[in-house]
Parts: sequence; structure tokens; C-alpha cells
Amino acid sequence: MNGGRKWLLGVTVVLALLGGAIAWYLGPIAPIATGYAAKVACSGVFVGERDLDDVTGDLPDNPLVPFLRLSVDEEEATLRATLLGLWPTTAYHGDGTGCTLADERPALASLPALSHAEPGAPWPVGEGPAVDPPPGSDLEAIEAAIATAFTEDDAEGRRRNTRAVVVVRDGQLIAERYGDGFDADTPLLGWSMAKSVANTLAGHAVGEGALALDEPVVRPGWEADDRGAITLEHLLTMTSGLQFEELYDPDTDATQMLFRPGDAGAFGAAKPLLHPPGQVWSYSSGTTNILCDVVQEATGSGAELAHEVVFTPLGMTSAVLEPDQTGGLVCSSFLYATARDWARFGQLYLDDGVWDGERLLPEGWVAASTTPVPSAIETPYGYQWWLNEGPDGQLRMPSVPAGAYWASGNEGQQVVVVPSEELVVVRLGFSGAFSGVEWGLEPMLAGIVAALG
Repeated sequence: MNGGRKWLLGVTVVLALLGGAIAWYLGPIAPIATGYAAKVACSGVFVGERDLDDVTGDLPDNPLVPFLRLSVDEEEATLRATLLGLWPTTAYHGDGTGCTLADERPALASLPALSHAEPGAPWPVGEGPAVDPPPGSDLEAIEAAIATAFTEDDAEGRRRNTRAVVVVRDGQLIAERYGDGFDADTPLLGWSMAKSVANTLAGHAVGEGALALDEPVVRPGWEADDRGAITLEHLLTMTSGLQFEELYDPDTDATQMLFRPGDAGAFGAAKPLLHPPGQVWSYSSGTTNILCDVVQEATGSGAELAHEVVFTPLGMTSAVLEPDQTGGLVCSSFLYATARDWARFGQLYLDDGVWDGERLLPEGWVAASTTPVPSAIETPYGYQWWLNEGPDGQLRMPSVPAGAYWASGNEGQQVVVVPSEELVVVRLGFSGAFSGVEWGLEPMLAGIVAALG
């Protein structure tokens, strides 16, 4: 063998080894990357009605992102993502069901579009403009407080990137503001705010007698071990004791469940017990998806459940809660709605589960939902709602009334209910790592409360 052939063989071997090493490294994480891109971009394009280039800007700051390729098929209503031309993942858009990751188009029934009976009527009946704040309120101070959510950076250079803020007082929309490219008609992803909607679905099922808080829930395989002692209340309070890795790194429980085609509820239910049920609080998206599976099964409902129980009664005409490929609602993470529709949801809880004179949630449900779980000390929690006041009396946001509670999602999504002020505040955005309440929720809320007089 001459020198040239030896050199060529050596290069070929090195390239083969390098390719094998890359494939070995990317094997577990590449399908997560393409799944995330396909799912989020599909929903952004088909549900949020945004341009693909705009939605692509929402992909995380990750070294794999430049190697992703996204393609939309408008006729087939699909979005396909690949990494280096490999690991293809497709999200399928359905009528009224949003986008779903699947191996092939899932057999999901179409859901009818919702509409307002009186579109031009004032909010919440219609989509009329905001009204003047109540006497004694300082509109300029309210607007100044809202403006703090739209400042681009904090002292450390982290972006707030707020896209919508809506303020409701005494059931009236009194102020709102939107970021560039967004308006009152833009449905935005609430991420884990969907968990608080799961609370509504469970509460309605309890009110109808389909479920009971203290009765064990039944999932396949649980009857053979101690998981059979898990009750509906354990699921609601995140005290099931089930193992679940609530991290959003590649190839963790949360990302595998959300960004690979499959059955989200079954994924969570397959996890073993780490603690006896009821003893340890541990935030888990897997637990919420089990909860929604339990409710769907008990009520005999498919993907239409949220439409029937929440969206239609409240007039949340933009809302879409997306299912997995089996039809199970992904209640942990995948709910899109406009800021005004998210505010309608908050108003339901401010009004103790009553909407337009009709009780949608059983008496005492909101009070139980906003009672702190004893084991949730550092981050006070109730039934799929975050609380300002913990079981030890400490306040997470000291300058905000103690009774405040909120739905919260990744990237700084919040629906905040402040009962003492008859107040609902919605903030939607894309704050990256600068998330939770830390992006500036407390100063904005405190400023709004002070301006209300």
C-alpha cells in the first residue's frame, strides 16, 4: 500500500470514528432538540399565527440550534425539524387541538372554533377596549408600573422581554400593554400556567361527583405496589411521592416527556415511588399529566374536556390546550391563549369559581386550592397554584398582599390573583433564564396595587 492510500485510509478511519462519536453523543439528545423545535415552532406558526422566522427566534440559546432545520407544510399542516439533516421529528396541527408531536398524524377529533356572543361588548363578555380605572386610581401610576415590565434589561443585563400585560380590577379590564409584534389577539404559550387549568378540570370533576379528593386514583400497574395509595389530593398538591426529574436539560424526565412523541400521562405514571404519598412536596410536570389523565378517564372526555369545562363557559375563544398523540391533554405545559383570555381564567378564581352567575367549581374549592401545602416551605404551593404566603407565614413577595396567588410558567408567565384588591394581573413574555417571579413581577404588582388607591 503506497503512502497516499495509507493516508486516505487513515483519514477515513478518523472521520468514521469522529462521526461515530458525534452520533453516540447526540443520540439521546438530538431527538429532544428536534422535538422541542418542531413542537414549539408548530404551535407558534399555526396557533399563534406568527411567522416561522419570528418563532425560530424563541428557540433556546443552545449550541445545537444553528444546526436545526425547520420546514413548514401549510397544506398538510405540519412542521418538521431535523438536526444536521438527521433525527427528523414532526408536529401535526389539528383543528382546535393545536400541535402534537407524533410518529404519524394522530387520530384526534376536530374541536369547534369558539366565538363571543357579543364581540364588541366590554370585557369579559366581549373584546371591547379597556375602561377607565375606578375612582381614586392613578392611571399614570398604573401605566408606569406596567412599564417596568417592558424595560429591556435589569442591572445584570438579563432581558425581561415582556410581550403582554393585562390588568383587571373589579371584573373590568382597566389597562393593558403589548410588546412589538404582539397584541390583544395574539395567543401566547403559558407553559406551566396550564397546571392551574388542570386544577379547574379536577375541581369540576369533584363537583360533579366523578372524583373524590381522598380516594386513591387508579393507574395501570399501581395496584401492585404502594403507588396504589396515591390520591387525587396528592396529585393536586404535588405530594405523590413519585420520582420525576423536573429539569429542562437534554434527556431528562421533563424533556423526554414533553418533546418526544408518546403518552405524557403514562410517562409520569410509570415512575417509581421515592417517598410515601403525602409526605414530601416535589414539583413535577409528570404529576400534572397523570392528574389530567385521571380526570379525562373519570369524565369519559377526550381533548374536548378543557373546551367544555373552561374555555366555552368563560368565553376563552383563543384558548387551545394541546394533547399528546394518544389524546391525553398535556396539562403540564401546552396551553395557548391571549392575555385577555388568561385574565378571564384568573377572574374565575377571584370570583370563587363562579362565572356569570353559574358555579363552575364546588364551594370551598378555591379556598382549598390556595391553602399552603405544609411541606412546601420555600416556594409556597396549593392545588396547582403558587402562593405568596407559605405555611410558616413567610411571604415570597413581601411588598404584595399576603393572599395573592398565581399561575406560573416558564419564561416568566403569570396570572396573578390578589383577592384583597379585587385584582387580576397577567404577564406574558420570553425572559429566558430570567424567569419565575424574579424578572420583576413583585415591583410591577406592588406599583399597581399602590396606584389603585
